[in-house]
Amino acid sequence: MKPAKSQSIKIAVISDLHVMAPELLKKDGSAFEQYLSRDRKMLRESVEILETLVADIIDLKPHLVLVTGDLTKDGERASHLLVADRLQRLTDAGIQVLVVPGNHDINNPDAKVFDGDTATATETITRQDFAEIYRHAGYDGLSRRDNDTLSYCRDVTDEMTILAIDACMDRLNTFVSHGDPRDHCKTSGSLEASTQQWLVEQATAATAAGRKVIAMMHHHLAPHFHMEDTLAAPYMVDDARQLCRRLVKAGVHVIFTGHLHISDIGQTSVREGNMVEVATAAAVGYPCQWRVATCNTAAGKMQLRSVTLHSLPSDPEFGEHAREVFKNCIPTMTQGVLTRYWPEISQAIDNLQIKHPFLMRFINIPDSPEAIADLLLKNLQEPVTQTYITFAEGNEGGSNNKELINRLIKGIDQVVNQTVKGILKPFVKLAFRLRIYKTFKLVLRSILEDLNDISTSHETVINDHTAIIEI
Repeated sequence: MKPAKSQSIKIAVISDLHVMAPELLKKDGSAFEQYLSRDRKMLRESVEILETLVADIIDLKPHLVLVTGDLTKDGERASHLLVADRLQRLTDAGIQVLVVPGNHDINNPDAKVFDGDTATATETITRQDFAEIYRHAGYDGLSRRDNDTLSYCRDVTDEMTILAIDACMDRLNTFVSHGDPRDHCKTSGSLEASTQQWLVEQATAATAAGRKVIAMMHHHLAPHFHMEDTLAAPYMVDDARQLCRRLVKAGVHVIFTGHLHISDIGQTSVREGNMVEVATAAAVGYPCQWRVATCNTAAGKMQLRSVTLHSLPSDPEFGEHAREVFKNCIPTMTQGVLTRYWPEISQAIDNLQIKHPFLMRFINIPDSPEAIADLLLKNLQEPVTQTYITFAEGNEGGSNNKELINRLIKGIDQVVNQTVKGILKPFVKLAFRLRIYKTFKLVLRSILEDLNDISTSHETVINDHTAIIEI
């Protein structure tokens, strides 16, 4: 469905489908239950969620659908074939579909079949497989392809170009079955200099030809809270600010992303101009939202609105069910993240022991991910859960922000009390208040008050669900 010249272009955006093919659950049991317990994704419902989205989008009749990565649970071939089949229904309805991979989608050691108490490896896919499976969704001869990644450039109308960016690092995934010490799927995103240059050249050429350029990528380019590039580095592409400047200079001012499963519109200001990043929540987990963007290329404007999946044919109360799952999985998610990154955490603790041996004699850091999780949850679970839900839902600003921030700081105080011993305790607490709490408050304010570029002259608030932005 190609719009006529100067006609408004309607785009549907979905992200983080995390579809799990039914045949991957041979028999329900402890193995699958354990996987679910540390995850907020509604995997049992994932196929029905996708089918409901497809039906809703067909009713909407957009010109274009963008899918910003993590199409499958963990890159299983069976799941990819199912997703491609359901997206084909959109193509058959005359709706153009464009996808990019996410960190879960390719060469993934976590691709498993669950059978009672056991989970065994199943076939994952290569990058070549991904392009072949989704050839009807951006990887055909109509797109200009980067030589080194699954990035591509597509002229969807005479007035608009989509720059699809693949920053995934699946080449660095490790497999025990290949002789590696552990199974590990890289969450981070990075782009080689050659790919960055290719992207800039494509965007520059499209802009020079008079077309508006909209980008899409799984990883974040613009931060959605203060210090995201430090505190949640795996969710942002490496050297994000440099790449942002280059793309803005080339004429790109809007990018659609996913990855963090939040509904948030972030903006960052660079010398060359502004970049607005529209992060779309995961349909497969609370808040179960997707986006509709209506673009007026002549006016250079895009109107955005969020759509919430409140119910499924099999579950009229699906939205509330998803919210309860989200709340209840915070403890196991916390332990799961700490367990997953325990080698890196242990190395950081060892480095502190080397750099500050005297100081570390007075600090009692728990020696296992389970123990650290227990400590954090004991003191911070309720306010962290409320903050996380608020962040995921978008439009965070509310009247109880100060009270919530104070509860979080009180929880940190309690963690310090329980980990620092002896005569250093008052000094460590003072150091926290003088150096860490100020930054901590900025982070929390940026999240809870929905502030972009906080504490700078470019500080702004953007409505996360009904925004009008420049393209």
